[in-house]
Amino acid sequence: MLRNIAFACVAALAVAGCGGTGADDTTTVTGMDMAMPLFKVVSGSYTVSNVTKVSDACMLGLEAAGAFPTLQVTNDGNGHLSLGTMCTTTGPVPTCNPAVYSNGTGMFTDSYHVTATATTTVTADTGATCTYGRTRTNMVTVTDNNKLHVAFQEDESSISAGCGFTGTSCTSSYTFDAAM
Repeated sequence: MLRNIAFACVAALAVAGCGGTGADDTTTVTGMDMAMPLFKVVSGSYTVSNVTKVSDACMLGLEAAGAFPTLQVTNDGNGHLSLGTMCTTTGPVPTCNPAVYSNGTGMFTDSYHVTATATTTVTADTGATCTYGRTRTNMVTVTDNNKLHVAFQEDESSISAGCGFTGTSCTSSYTFDAAM
């Protein structure tokens, strides 16, 4: 994929430098800024650090020691980035319907940014008494090879009484870094 991006950049530079557009061909064309580095993001387990709570109405407690040590990152090589493990419709709780990557999937909007989202209904216990709608949004910035900075938000809605939560909705927000 990086080879294709580099080829597209070289092709764009060659086209931009092919002369002016005026009748007398005196148009000045400035070169593109090719100084921005390209970073790679390989699939694997990333170590999470610098977890900072912005707000935590959902009581996730991600800033607690050992609560969020790693994050699985999956790069399909076609512009899609998935965060977390697959939460399936069957198997051990929690289950998700529809099945989603726990922290979402998104497509790169440029070489550095992707918004990964996961919207699902979660069943959090074996008796199916605790269910809620969950949307996780992760604003990801690639900061170096295999290094990410993430602004995370979880919105929960339609929280059932079986969850033992006061209220029917909540929002939690955190920032963190992840590196391989």
